[in-house]
Amino acid sequence: MRSAEDDVENRRPVWEALSDMFLDTDVSLFREARVEKLAASPYSIGELESILVNEVYPVCAGNLLSIAGEWAGFDEGWLQERILRRSRSRGIFHFLNPGRLTVPLSFEWRATKAGIAAARRLPDNH
Repeated sequence: MRSAEDDVENRRPVWEALSDMFLDTDVSLFREARVEKLAASPYSIGELESILVNEVYPVCAGNLLSIAGEWAGFDEGWLQERILRRSRSRGIFHFLNPGRLTVPLSFEWRATKAGIAAARRLPDNH
């Protein structure tokens, strides 16, 4: 998979779709649109999970801890700038990412992955 900086055009809609999982609202309401956008991306489900854990989670997870968290959606420019800035500053904290443990267990991510798999399944012609 190409780096985030070398693949911004493909990553941007993925970042936006995945960032919806960190809004202070019922994120299942956005699942269908999120699945559609992610299924249309050029990334495998494993690559999407890597983008979620390593790029989106570190930038957006704090919103879930805020008393007045964002509920309408993250600004596209802000999201891109923060993700790219973080990708340029590789340090020890990249390895201490709790998202590596928590995201794969998330009900919403598991439901999203199942939706992507179903959307990508070829119709059975037999």
